Amino acid sequence: MFTIAAFKSRKDALSYAEAIQRFRIPVRVISTPSKVGSSCGLSVKFQTRYIRFAQRALSGGEYPSFLGFFRD
Repeated sequence: MFTIAAFKSRKDALSYAEAIQRFRIPVRVISTPSKVGSSCGLSVKFQTRYIRFAQRALSGGEYPSFLGFFRD
């Protein structure tokens, strides 16, 4: 099972992808799915089992365009 972290800003998504990879978590940067509600942003996709690390990476930076975590 996968989770996506959705962002309105490409810059925030790419910065977050770098932050989460510091925990050695494999990620993919993808276009935000339309079901999330933002058609022009990027998302970071990762295995749901890494959600705690993903939350920690999120709290360690500033990501004003963060939309939330969504199951994929």
